[in-house]
Amino acid sequence: MLRLLLLTSLFSLPAFAGDPIVVSSGDKQTAVVELYTSEGCSSCPSADRWLSRLIEVPKDELDVLALAFHVDYWDYLGWKDRFSSAANTRRQRQLGTNNQQSTIYTPEFFVNGREVRGSNNILQKIQQANQQQSPIDLKLTVSRDKNNLVIELQSPGDQDISDQIHHRYLVYENNLSTDVQRGENSGAILKHEQVVRYMSKAQNLRSKNQHRIAIDSGWQAENIGVAVLVTSPGDQHYWQALHTPVASLLSRP
Repeated sequence: MLRLLLLTSLFSLPAFAGDPIVVSSGDKQTAVVELYTSEGCSSCPSADRWLSRLIEVPKDELDVLALAFHVDYWDYLGWKDRFSSAANTRRQRQLGTNNQQSTIYTPEFFVNGREVRGSNNILQKIQQANQQQSPIDLKLTVSRDKNNLVIELQSPGDQDISDQIHHRYLVYENNLSTDVQRGENSGAILKHEQVVRYMSKAQNLRSKNQHRIAIDSGWQAENIGVAVLVTSPGDQHYWQALHTPVASLLSRP
């Protein structure tokens, strides 16, 4: 009996913290919701709160990759957003151009690259995307090599589709907060989820792809996730997305 108990316990041991994380895409599309926001914008906290509620919805109800891009064009109006970047602003401008917008603004939502206004419309667009068959199968493997995350992306098939399809790797962080001291939100403690902390340049998608990301010492290991976004060149069409938390890789030295 003792030997049987020992054997059972061995099979029930949790995975080693350094084991690679592997996730695969489903038959249908994962919707990508992008929020462009800023800590300097008084209209943005309500949108940030809405996004935080969205990610709590079970995947079998809404399959979505939510991303909060903090832009930098509010930084000169009294409060510098520590999560903002010019790259995020450039991305919003690109999506604005794709949507033939005369201007960009915060907070602004896009679902699969299309501008959407109103929470009900956003939810409807997510549901529509989830009903669409995905033209691409993806397998994402994330491992750790010393101070780097190593991401391997496989897209099965022999056909070279690199000219038609691009992909980007992203790192996002949850459970962030800021005590805002100046600007339109002065005196408020703002909470953020799914904040983009790293975004790679667009790369041609091949059957096998690899990317390395240096681990930032400022990231909270337990709140970090990795995502891959697959689109047409220029983000005109969104084909598929994958994401996964990577706390088990970052929690070890």
